[in-house]
Amino acid sequence: MKKWILPFLLLMFSSLYGDWTDKVTINGYFNFEFEEHIKGDKHWRSDEYASFDSDMIDIVLNVNATDRLRLAVDFTWEHGSQSEIDKGNVGYEYAFAEYTLSDKLRIRAGKMFTPFGIYNEIHTAKPSTIILKEPNPTNKMYFISNDEYEQTMLYPRWGTGVALLGNDMIFGMSYDYILQVTNGDLTYGVNKNEYDKDDNNQKAITARVRVDLTDDLQIGASAYHDKMIHYDSSSNALGNMVVDSQGLQLIWHINDDFRLEAEYMTGTLDVEGIKSFRRSGFSILPSYFITDIVNLYFLYSKADPNHDVSKNSVVNYAPGVNIEVDDNMFIKMDYYNVESEVNNPLFGGKDYSEIRAALAIGF
Repeated sequence: MKKWILPFLLLMFSSLYGDWTDKVTINGYFNFEFEEHIKGDKHWRSDEYASFDSDMIDIVLNVNATDRLRLAVDFTWEHGSQSEIDKGNVGYEYAFAEYTLSDKLRIRAGKMFTPFGIYNEIHTAKPSTIILKEPNPTNKMYFISNDEYEQTMLYPRWGTGVALLGNDMIFGMSYDYILQVTNGDLTYGVNKNEYDKDDNNQKAITARVRVDLTDDLQIGASAYHDKMIHYDSSSNALGNMVVDSQGLQLIWHINDDFRLEAEYMTGTLDVEGIKSFRRSGFSILPSYFITDIVNLYFLYSKADPNHDVSKNSVVNYAPGVNIEVDDNMFIKMDYYNVESEVNNPLFGGKDYSEIRAALAIGF
């Protein structure tokens, strides 16, 4: 009898292994960076000491529990994570369950990226982007202004809640949509952890639609709305705070070698009894393959964090190159420049330039 135990166990585990490998896929991203200040103001945002950065490694797990049910998790370790000495960051970018009723209608629940614009949902997937980093003027308002309210994001990176999404054809054109309802952003709230508990009855709503006008040209529009209660440092309610943002995007493959990405975002921030203003930003990214593996690009982006303040804008531009040295392995280099106007609270008219490089790998 004993001689059959080992073959039986091997057969059982191989059967389980086969079942799980059919249901589970594991992917990921790795990104390693270098930055060095070259000229201009030695701002805290620039790196005057020629530093290496263990930027991130992400492990993406997809479990197809049934033909209709998918569980997706993106685990991330950033900047040399070492929790016992409080260095770097460990977390998950998203973790949600998705149930498919049809191609036209899927339902998600959990922590998700906010589906706004081109870059937010793929900002950790560095191998999938041409540029070294996503544009600050449309994605990181806190790198444009350090004013308490101007630095508020046009939309939060993530949200916990539910979403409806799908794709279909209309007039011979393919499209996709997503409608997301989340707790919103609690940066100015009491709880501070919007992935755990809300501190107001209002919910944030995000919507985006993308349409492929042709096989080579895609356009899209995004909208975000959130109404929250604004608290001071002593947890006293100061009033309502309303964020409204809108965005337009375009991705155009002009030919096999020439591609253009562009997006424009604008919106209002209304802080009851304190201030109300409009802000906006845009980015333009032409790129051109000079060989099968060498892609030249030029990123130009600009933001005005408060239209009521004159000479407050910031411009970022970066000529760069993206080289695919092996399958899903990219070396990116650019010459990054920051130029600001005199009334910008973060830079105050002081400019700087730096060289940046990255090794991005997808697997």
